[in-house]
Amino acid sequence: MSRFQDKVAIVTGAGRGLGAQFARDLAREGAVVALWGIHAANVTQVQREIESEGGRALAFAVDVSDDAGVEAAVAEIVSRFERVDILINNAAYHSSHPVAETPVWDWKKQIDTNLSGTFFCVRAVLPHMLRQKYGKILNIASAAAKVYFPGFAAYAAAKAGVVNFTSILNEEVKYQNINVNSILLGMTNTERTRERIGNDPAVTIQLDEMLQPEEVSRVALFLVSDDARPIKGAAIDVFGNRY
Repeated sequence: MSRFQDKVAIVTGAGRGLGAQFARDLAREGAVVALWGIHAANVTQVQREIESEGGRALAFAVDVSDDAGVEAAVAEIVSRFERVDILINNAAYHSSHPVAETPVWDWKKQIDTNLSGTFFCVRAVLPHMLRQKYGKILNIASAAAKVYFPGFAAYAAAKAGVVNFTSILNEEVKYQNINVNSILLGMTNTERTRERIGNDPAVTIQLDEMLQPEEVSRVALFLVSDDARPIKGAAIDVFGNRY
């Protein structure tokens, strides 16, 4: 039997990049995957790809910074499947400005999406995981939480918050058969990364020097599998060769 046969998983930021990779790989191993993303067309396309391979997926247009929208989406999933087994908090927003030049709206958007969005998703699924006494939560943080890049203040603050939030949450639920961990992620070859570095002539890293999505996905899926049951509250560096 596949590791995730009939497990119900939510993957945020699943319209492309790492989130889409996580979702496809979970579905290939038997999970029913709820694909969350801001752009309905993107998550619908990933749903079609999964279904074309014989997998099961549902697409939801969800902005994780909207707590009411998050609650409604979780309620719909639970009404259909009566449980949520896995949550991968992958949705993210990033921009880069020196502190003195950071617009207030941009600071708020990075905190709201990266940190508050993680909290909203956890808060919505946690009662169901506590009821069923089973759950796997993986929060995708960033190397920026511990390696200090100029211009990354808002993003680093949010992702460091995710790491600490993960640690506290673990202390609250670790005796309830719920695993909570985080990944501190290095530069990964995704569409968003290629777009960002393509506009920055100072960045000379080659695509094959970066982490590849399938490499990260193997780590993520291990951490939300029962094989990783002893791992709780960990913040795991997944940097590859570059931060």
